[in-house]
Parts: sequence; structure tokens; C-alpha cells
Amino acid sequence: MKRRQGFRKHVAGAMLGVLGLVAMTPAAAAENLPAANRFDGQWHFSVTPYAWLPTIYTNASLTGPFGISGGVDTAMHSTPSDYLKDLSFAFFIAGEARKGDWSLFTDYIYMKFKAQDTSVRTVRGPAGRVSTAVDQGSTMDLKSNVWTLAGSYTAWRRGASYLDVFAGTRYLYMNTSLDWSVSGVAGLLPGRQRAISTSVNKWDAIGGIKGEIGLSDDGRLFMPYYLDIGSGSSNTTWQAAVALGYRYGWGDVTLALRNLSYDFSNGGDSIEPRFTGFSLGATVHF
Repeated sequence: MKRRQGFRKHVAGAMLGVLGLVAMTPAAAAENLPAANRFDGQWHFSVTPYAWLPTIYTNASLTGPFGISGGVDTAMHSTPSDYLKDLSFAFFIAGEARKGDWSLFTDYIYMKFKAQDTSVRTVRGPAGRVSTAVDQGSTMDLKSNVWTLAGSYTAWRRGASYLDVFAGTRYLYMNTSLDWSVSGVAGLLPGRQRAISTSVNKWDAIGGIKGEIGLSDDGRLFMPYYLDIGSGSSNTTWQAAVALGYRYGWGDVTLALRNLSYDFSNGGDSIEPRFTGFSLGATVHF
């Protein structure tokens, strides 16, 4: 526990340190800030690469071809200190195209890591739950792609503050592979190592609000916010974020707290992820 708390402090300190170093760069006049004229009726574009270190909560129900018709229920709770050493690749980027009050924005998340400690909660047999002794050492590999695309309209604006309403879609692809072992299930299964995997592909319709609240007269300090909720054929999803940002001549730097969640109501294979944590981004306007 102390090791994890220390790691989180180091991560938070590093993010704040980067923000502080950027804050020391020369500032341009407020009227020359690219974001200051985003509502002038001309085309404006922005790209935001960012780093996100969320705590990942994943509940999964998996079925497989090994004779258990009900399958396996498993849960994973992984912090940055757990998964960074096993992270294969991660990529995060967002962007926006705006003309006047209308805009189109997108966000893409990719993460792949392996061998995260997980727990097998229940094994479900033909007659329902089966009492089993699950050995220590169960692990899960996880790969996720999340893509959001939406169009928005500025419904309210005053000074440096504004509110957009939007509608669009979000795509989720997740693949999990579980390695686990049992010491025997009441004569139903011999003790042995087992592997099982599943994937989820989902398109959801989403709607919500986003915008900024100006926190200084010169328009440099601001608070971005975002909230959406969506639904598909057998699930719901929601995402929320609040951030603190500072604006420069070349673009913006933001430190955000963000949550992305999915909830499934159908039976069979399913993966319910929740990502919660801080992100640090740099937005370039052109």
C-alpha cells in the first residue's frame, strides 16, 4: 500500500512539475492567443496529445469451450504502479475542428498491457454457480480501443466562458485473456491451469455538454469541463472530466481528472471497464 501511495505521489509531482516548467515559458499578449478568436466565423483546428494514468477497474464474464456452460466471473483492479511495468503500448489523442458556433471533435484511447493480477470470483456450471478453490496467480491481459466522435453547437457564451451541447457516437473494442487455475471443483473439474479470452465490440449513441469557464480576466486561466451519457443495444456508458488549464501563445496545457465507464445488462460474455485518473495534455491550435 505504501509503495502504491508513493508511486501516485511521484506521478502527481511529475505532472505538476511539467505544468510548472511550461508555465515558465514566455507568454504572448492575450489578444494574440489562438483560442481567443475561435468564434470569429473562420475555421480553427486543434490537436491534443495527452498522457492518462487511470486506475482501471474491469469486471468480466467469460464463457469458453472447456465444458463449463456458465463460464467465469472475474474482476481486476489495476493502478498505474501495477500496469506500467507490463504496458506494451498506450496512445491518447484528441482533436477539434470549429467554425463559429459549430464544431466537430474526436478522442481516441488505446492501451495494451499484460499479466495483471486478477481474481476469479465464481465459476458457473450447467446448474449455476460452482464452488471452487481458485489458486493464487490468476492474471489478465487487456487491450482496449475507445473512439469518440461528435458534433457540437455553442448554446451559450459570455466572455471567455462557453457551453456546447453535442451528439455523436463512441466505439469500444476490448479484448481480455484470462489465465487461471483451480484445485478442483467437487469432482467436476480436475485441478489444472486454464486460459480463456473474450472481446467486446460496441457502438453507442452519446449526447452531452462540454465547454470552458474563464478564471482570469486575460483569458489565460480556464477550467474545461465535459460530460456525456450514452447507450447501445445492451449497455450504457458515461464519461466526465474537469480540468485546470493555462493558455499560451502556442496553445494550452491542461491537467484533468477524468472517468470513463461502461455497464452491460446482457448475459453471456461481457467486459465492464471503468477508467478513473489524472491526465496531462498539451493542445496546439492552428
